[in-house]
Amino acid sequence: MKRNKTPMILGIAVMMLLAAGCSAAKNESASSGAGSNVRNGTDAAGGAKELQKAHLVEGWYAKGEDGGYFAALQQNYYEDAGIDMTIQPGGPQVSGLQLVASGQADFGISYADDILRAREQGIPVVGLLAGFQYTPQVLIYHAEDKIGGFEDLQGRTVFIQPGVLYWEYIKYKYKLTDVKELNYNGQLVNFLKTEDALNQGYITNEPYALGEQGVKVNVLKIADSGYANYCDVLFTTEDYLQKHPDIVKAVVQASQKGWAYYLDNYKTVNPFIQTYNKDMAVEAMDYEAEQGKPFILNDETKANGIGYMTADRWNLIQNQLMEIGGLKAKQDVSKAFDTAFLETAK
Repeated sequence: MKRNKTPMILGIAVMMLLAAGCSAAKNESASSGAGSNVRNGTDAAGGAKELQKAHLVEGWYAKGEDGGYFAALQQNYYEDAGIDMTIQPGGPQVSGLQLVASGQADFGISYADDILRAREQGIPVVGLLAGFQYTPQVLIYHAEDKIGGFEDLQGRTVFIQPGVLYWEYIKYKYKLTDVKELNYNGQLVNFLKTEDALNQGYITNEPYALGEQGVKVNVLKIADSGYANYCDVLFTTEDYLQKHPDIVKAVVQASQKGWAYYLDNYKTVNPFIQTYNKDMAVEAMDYEAEQGKPFILNDETKANGIGYMTADRWNLIQNQLMEIGGLKAKQDVSKAFDTAFLETAK
């Protein structure tokens, strides 16, 4: 199952004090898997060229939701751009924000709301590319239940992890004062046993897993609630951005190219991703890719390029966080994201 979307930010600021001592000690055990740990590439004339190392840590285990980055690695888009890329899978004990803030990784993958909250804690991370224009998170419910919208959740049971920001927003917006909240422990057994219940999840994951067990469910898309979060946001630190703009540009544009390739060719990339996560079936990744397409490629990204972000959306998610107490003070949104390195649609 997927992680609680709101990571533990507490303690990252302390980790940043160790950055100078840690940046030289990148996690070598987190190699980029099958055949990507290249130190020399080939230039246009066929000669050898030195590649610049970069280290990207995922927000969770390797999966189709990060398919664009793996496609860029598999298809040598990073290498062609002069980058020797290492992708490190995440997990419950891996904080991408911590690793990037402390200099143990150069890039991470997170959410716009988490980036704003990190900046409030004094962690100067910057969003560079939004892989998903809206969150693929959902509330799943039993197919036989009659639920027309979020306002119908009054009096129902919701299995949810504490502190999930989109849930706090939904409760606030729809005035849900009579909902029984029970802790979601990563297992769906309690949801399956409880009538009139809902459970947090991802449209790319839980419906497929339950369908494989013969269980039919429907979903409420969190994006339909109005929560304006950008997801799968590639980020780095202000310091890294200032010191290595050439690497940032190369990584961002190679990642865009990877996403464009993955959308049409995910079935050739997912077996490669599986080398990083042998517990996940390729068929499940294929399902992720199909379900994720509308969140990656929409009218805005078709017109402006994959990964496109706007100040209006960042301001909107910030205002939503302020409404629910997710932020104590407004942040300078212009410093929270930077689209200067994105290649625009042609």
